[in-house]
Amino acid sequence: MSSPVIKVKQGELRGTTLESVLGPSYFAFKGIPFAAPPVGSLRFKDPQPPAGWSGVRDASKHAGDVCAQQMQLPPFSFFGDEDCLYLNVYTTSLDEKRPVMVWIHGGGFTGGSGNETFVGPDYLIKENVILVTFNYRLGVLGFLNLDHKLAPGNQGLKDQVAALSWVKENIPAFGGDPENVTIFGESAGGASVHYLTLSPLAKGLFHKAIMQSGTATCEWAHGQGLPERSFKIAKILGSESTDPEEVVEFLREIPVDKLVEAQTKIITPEENVFLNLPIGPGVDDKSENPFLPHPVEKYAEKGIQVPVVIGHTTNEGIMFLKGIDEHSLDLYEKHLQQFIYNNVSWKDPKYVSELEKTIRKAYFNDKPIGKDLIQNLSELISDIHFVKDIKAIIKTQRKQPTPTYYYLFSYRGEQPTITQAMGKGNYAKGVSHADELSYMFHMPHFLSEDLKPPRPGSRDWITMERLLRLWANFAATGDPTPRQDDLIGTTWKPITEEEVNIFDIGEDVQNKVDIPSERYAAWERLRKKSKISA
Repeated sequence: MSSPVIKVKQGELRGTTLESVLGPSYFAFKGIPFAAPPVGSLRFKDPQPPAGWSGVRDASKHAGDVCAQQMQLPPFSFFGDEDCLYLNVYTTSLDEKRPVMVWIHGGGFTGGSGNETFVGPDYLIKENVILVTFNYRLGVLGFLNLDHKLAPGNQGLKDQVAALSWVKENIPAFGGDPENVTIFGESAGGASVHYLTLSPLAKGLFHKAIMQSGTATCEWAHGQGLPERSFKIAKILGSESTDPEEVVEFLREIPVDKLVEAQTKIITPEENVFLNLPIGPGVDDKSENPFLPHPVEKYAEKGIQVPVVIGHTTNEGIMFLKGIDEHSLDLYEKHLQQFIYNNVSWKDPKYVSELEKTIRKAYFNDKPIGKDLIQNLSELISDIHFVKDIKAIIKTQRKQPTPTYYYLFSYRGEQPTITQAMGKGNYAKGVSHADELSYMFHMPHFLSEDLKPPRPGSRDWITMERLLRLWANFAATGDPTPRQDDLIGTTWKPITEEEVNIFDIGEDVQNKVDIPSERYAAWERLRKKSKISA
């Protein structure tokens, strides 16, 4: 079985057997097409079914490339390709009917990948689950929205639906249970998971959801699919046309690297400081097969109808302090009102000034934003980009019949993480956005050139074991703690109408009752006031 062969709908696949960095071996099937290459006339179109093949296809290595994108750190160079719609399947057994976990990567809808450099399966695969990872179109290629049926937006989200459809149809060949599929993701991946729980196109393709540090209602996740931005890309590249059909034809002829470069010029460097994404999801009601025909708020207020795990780290904002300097702090000080206004869903101009005054008082005690208040700034960034929207989802979920499990990741260890990578430049306390990923996946060359797994028996090792066990338990049963053991000696309580229970994953694990802070109360007062005036 060193090169196992299995049959899926499109043909036969030959995988490979790999040795995990933790020791045990597993089967890997890589580079499996779940949609036709979205190139040529298929650029900007909905994903089309993959072609079949004769003979046995080599699935021992990644096919195509990561989806076209620009490096998110200097030198910001282009890499990837349009031919990228492939998925990977990892399992330690091909004979059992196992729960399936489908990972959706983050990266602000403009970067990232499901390939092993970003998402090594070595840790999670030992938990007796089948892990599926995949790529989806990013940036302008995945979200071009000209408010027209030829380019309605959300093509990248439809790629996610296509991947899940492939899983439902083919995962039994790998020993997976198509009736026990859990989708999970972090940041833009968490927002994608939320989108999939809301979209009519994804209904019935999964059964549980895990949303890590991201929701579809975060302003950065749903307020960026603006047609004017897509037309601006065409203008940057030389087309002054306002005819969507002409613009689509023009953009189909542009080399892919030039397209990706152009999308980075849509927003100003100042806007970039405030986490404005150049392009992303939005309403696609002009589509003949819409993913989101109505505003996301309309769907979100109905709640999530499957069991869900949702949570965040103690200080998501730490990641966004990388490289912060006097100029950046000055931008926050001068444009705080606009920053806040851009990142709330209520847009009543009557309350913009009041909103700024309330936030300045709650977070900065009316002091100017300087280096002495970086901790306060990181907490504002954390709340405005992630926590306030997660808590709003929690509030909605208290009325749902399906269980919702709320977590806080507070563990800060020695494993290479975003927090650790900040080094001496980190002026803020807490645990950063994406820190938990270092305990879920082996990520060679991502955060460290010589990344090794935690040392057995160490605090990092115990945290890794706990996190993997909780997630795998939930995937298998819908309950992250169906039983207590030496590793997890506490039952994770779901939220109720009476109490917002929160499970703190830190040095140990413990249940707490989430008591709203004065800062959160300030957000809620402003939200209610705006709704009353609407």
